[in-house]
Amino acid sequence: MKISYVGNDAGWINYDKAIEVADLISNIRPTQDNYVNPDYYPPIELDLEIQAMYFMAMVAIDHRLNIPGHPFEATIDGKRYVGSDLLWRLGAEKLRDDASFFTPGRLAKLKPSDVKDWLGDVWDYGVRAFLLSDLGVKVASLFNNSALNALRSTGGRLLGPGGLIELMRNFTAYTDPVEKKTYLLAKFIHGRGIIKFTDVNNAQVAVDNHLTRIAIRLGLVELSQRFINMINNNISFTPNDDVNLRSLIRDSWKIVSMNSHVDAFSLDDYLWNLGRSTCIRDKPNCGKCQLRSACNAYRSGIFTNEHQFYSTFWY
Repeated sequence: MKISYVGNDAGWINYDKAIEVADLISNIRPTQDNYVNPDYYPPIELDLEIQAMYFMAMVAIDHRLNIPGHPFEATIDGKRYVGSDLLWRLGAEKLRDDASFFTPGRLAKLKPSDVKDWLGDVWDYGVRAFLLSDLGVKVASLFNNSALNALRSTGGRLLGPGGLIELMRNFTAYTDPVEKKTYLLAKFIHGRGIIKFTDVNNAQVAVDNHLTRIAIRLGLVELSQRFINMINNNISFTPNDDVNLRSLIRDSWKIVSMNSHVDAFSLDDYLWNLGRSTCIRDKPNCGKCQLRSACNAYRSGIFTNEHQFYSTFWY
């Protein structure tokens, strides 16, 4: 007998499916990255203050890079980079060329043209300039020009008064109700050892398109007919509908995390890589998928994609 519970307007979580997926994840035993690839991340010997500000700034603008009619891709040193990979590669290059770019004072003064010169013609470079400027202004005014002081003020806690989740709500870039960017930042700084969180059990996955697509295809979430119709007919979601869907999906991955005994940071790394390399939008490579035995889409041959919600800086 299938056990499930109603979540919200988006649909419900299939608890039996979550347990089935958790069993597979527990056998895979994914571990968390340490984020030291020099193509994307700061050198470990770099001043911690710059490292902290780099991660806060890059996560702040890590959202919606490819939209229809406006791809974000480039070849650098003979290698093709697309989307988030290109963003972080350009960030690492900027850090090497001019580390002072990632200081509160410099970020606070950024203009849209500065971001366009740096990233190229990314579709919403004006929004990204605002988010970086807002971050710089508030780190300077609220935390005495120190991103590291801001992060250390959490006492190594994700939740609770003064924890990271509460802290990051000061910054416009981190106001997603489903907290995708905040948990992505937490994952990075925990994995790098900049801040080691004492309540990792409270961590959540950073719900983006990849984690949404995988959850829907697996059958972790069973969507209401209205949401199914909107996805199948490429109807753009409202912000409220988007939040309801991603909240439901975040809860479903939490059940998987708890029952697999794999922390959310490690699970997020695994799922993000799976969504980019295997469970892709077009022509998913099911033969390489370690979760295919539990996947509804693999069994049915019907591969639903994530919902349409482009105009957002949340994720």
